[in-house]
Amino acid sequence: MENTYLTKKDVIQINEDTFIVTFNEKFKFDEGQFIMIQTPSLTRKPFILGTWKSNIAVSVQIKGKGTKYIVFEEKKFKAHFPLGNKFIPPAGNGIVIASPTCITLANLLHEKYSCNVLIGSKSKINFELPFESVVGNEDFSKKIKTLKPYDWYLVSGSKQMEEFVLSNIESKNVFVSLEEYMGCGIGACKSCAVFTKDGVKHVCTDGPIFRRDIL
Repeated sequence: MENTYLTKKDVIQINEDTFIVTFNEKFKFDEGQFIMIQTPSLTRKPFILGTWKSNIAVSVQIKGKGTKYIVFEEKKFKAHFPLGNKFIPPAGNGIVIASPTCITLANLLHEKYSCNVLIGSKSKINFELPFESVVGNEDFSKKIKTLKPYDWYLVSGSKQMEEFVLSNIESKNVFVSLEEYMGCGIGACKSCAVFTKDGVKHVCTDGPIFRRDIL
């Protein structure tokens, strides 16, 4: 839906700099798809879609004027959605390992597939989550290194977090949700191009979730 308006329902602070923003509107989207939200600078910003307390929601980390505008200032957004491809996990027991910036996607997958969720946060989480969480790099590192085997894994967080998790997991069913700068979300600007074993892919139209073995 191009240039559709969404209204903000609630803002919930997860940790020191990351917030869940829920919307009043209901619309159809698939797990793994994302939304582009317009800001005053006219630069749209991508956020992966998810749910929180029965509402459609995104997680927003404050990084600059655009994200402050979304969290603190505006109540009605012009947005383009849903974008990207559906993520269908393999059969079996799975786990989503994510940072707070992807907590709404993790919640959606937890609700739909009954998978486990592990949230790794750099700072204290402000409320009790409905799934496991660890705070700080040291505890997160210990948890990953002692994690029981799963049939599939989805990793969604910072590049540093992704690299650490991927270096400690051996499985053929590991998926990564990539976060790359993009200006359009529809494959026109080409700014989200990534080099893979299958050639150049674009996070917006080929992802945003990819198998690890092609990256």
